[in-house]
Amino acid sequence: MQVLRDVLYRLLPRPQPSGTMARDRQGAAKRLLILSRYPNPTVSYYLDERAKLAELPVIMKSLDDSLDAIDSDGLFVVICRYIKPPQLRWLEERRESLAGVAYFVDDDIRAVVTGREASWLYKFRLMTLAVRPLPRVNRLLTHIWVSTEALSRTLATAGQEIDILNPLPAHPANVPVNTVIEDVTPLKMVYHATGVHRHEHEFLMPIVKAAMERHDNLLFEVFASGALARCWNRLGIDPARITIVAPLSWPAYLARTTHENADIALVPLLPGKTNASRADTKRVDITRLQAAAIFSQCPTFARCAVAGELHISNTVEDWSAAIDQLVNDRECRLAARDATRYSIDRMREQATPTFPGVRFYPAVTQHDVAIL
Repeated sequence: MQVLRDVLYRLLPRPQPSGTMARDRQGAAKRLLILSRYPNPTVSYYLDERAKLAELPVIMKSLDDSLDAIDSDGLFVVICRYIKPPQLRWLEERRESLAGVAYFVDDDIRAVVTGREASWLYKFRLMTLAVRPLPRVNRLLTHIWVSTEALSRTLATAGQEIDILNPLPAHPANVPVNTVIEDVTPLKMVYHATGVHRHEHEFLMPIVKAAMERHDNLLFEVFASGALARCWNRLGIDPARITIVAPLSWPAYLARTTHENADIALVPLLPGKTNASRADTKRVDITRLQAAAIFSQCPTFARCAVAGELHISNTVEDWSAAIDQLVNDRECRLAARDATRYSIDRMREQATPTFPGVRFYPAVTQHDVAIL
């Protein structure tokens, strides 16, 4: 079965310019159009801040929005992961007047589609919105932007130029912080991840169950649905101490994690083709939760690591010991919480604030962002 998955992985299309819209034919941009399944975490992590800093007007459109009122002359278009046929036809009909088209992706979508973890519904959505349109999208592309060096290596073909668009979150100063942390019980520990991280859920289940048995003052919250939710339920953890939350929309998740903080956040990342290309954007969620995080020791989270964070091997013993340390040592919790907050500064320092390769029209100087 794995051989078949590997064959399918190689057969699925990848983003690569294949038509006449090459970089050397790119015009100067008068305005920027971002097409996305808006709102979503990819836009929040990578595009929102850059749009605010852009040297030209920025228009954001969701996938079902009409583009008919937009002037295509000198328009630079960013396709963020997905596109639907009506918007794709609109771009094809106006390709000669466009200043350029970039495709931005922050996941190895082919690995998700051919992997074992994602649900069939999610895979169908990826095939419909991301994979199936790619041959037509490729004929429009002047630029490809990806989130990590690892993803660039995965997608690149001979002679192909791919730009890295590192995460650029909002400055931590814009995130309110509890400056006084009372030493009270119980402590809230969370694991917030989608069903795409099924292996991580399964890895954590016995670790969390044992930790809950060792620490009576520990509450646990996990995001899960379907079979994963049933597995968490069957662990036998006291129902009064575990909360299983169905996956939320992005706006609902932002609101929840802004107003409901946590003490400890579990952030495992196991080896695998999909995880190898991931960025460390989970740091942003941890900072918003104001939690002390336990990270898997891996290249993804090593990128912006700072002293005081906990980065550990993916063993039951190490994860159990790290949980015990954070539960029992308040000062360690606060140090880890603050360290991840500082890591956001490092993340911002490593990110260029511009959209790579976009040539600006000289007359455009306004910083105007419109969500229409």
